[in-house]
Amino acid sequence: MLVRRVAAPGAFACVALGIYAVMPYGSADPKQAEPPELAVAARPDPGAPVTPTLSEQQIALLNDQKWDTWVGSGTGVWVAVDEQMFRIVRDGQIVWQAQCATAAKGTGSQMNSYKTPLGWHSVKKKVGSDAPVGQVFRSAKATKEIWKPGDTSKEDLVLTRILWLTGEEPGKNLGGSVDSYSRYIYIHGTNEEEKIGTPSSHGCVRLRNADVVEAYNMIPEDTRVLITDAGAR
Repeated sequence: MLVRRVAAPGAFACVALGIYAVMPYGSADPKQAEPPELAVAARPDPGAPVTPTLSEQQIALLNDQKWDTWVGSGTGVWVAVDEQMFRIVRDGQIVWQAQCATAAKGTGSQMNSYKTPLGWHSVKKKVGSDAPVGQVFRSAKATKEIWKPGDTSKEDLVLTRILWLTGEEPGKNLGGSVDSYSRYIYIHGTNEEEKIGTPSSHGCVRLRNADVVEAYNMIPEDTRVLITDAGAR
């Protein structure tokens, strides 16, 4: 399990990763490509410091979700719905985080529910590597439209970058009427940046456009993505 380990004097406390029994589906892939060296970058609020060490409560939650079975000491993404926070975690440390926005209708996996699915996912496809900030995508394809700050639209636009998620847990977010990939569940930029930090999407995970560019560059395809809601009953 994830356990706290005291670091050398003057260093941060860090997190050591142990081993869980292999799950019947979905486990950490030792061949998964590692992204370039990551640095603590984004902040939940401008000027607020990032604490790279996971709290005891966060460790307990990730232990319960079998983080080290799915991710091991590699890089994974953790979306905390109850906090509206998006974190990249590497070797037990938070290396990047930003506010996000999940579904206005809450959490759920059913097709056409407009809810954000919980559980383990992975990044199946990345779209928009060379797109300008504000690029409008429809059905995961770039259009001729470029959104700019101050533009108004009644649409929930998918902007800038797409990380298209696939579920990893059959019956929960994979297959049939609960399939996250078929539901077009993305991590993406948005034209409603002012709503970041509050549940406001139609099921996807929204980031500010500048943040989605940074996250996109740090997260390779096949990266595990955990979506949790500590407040869910």
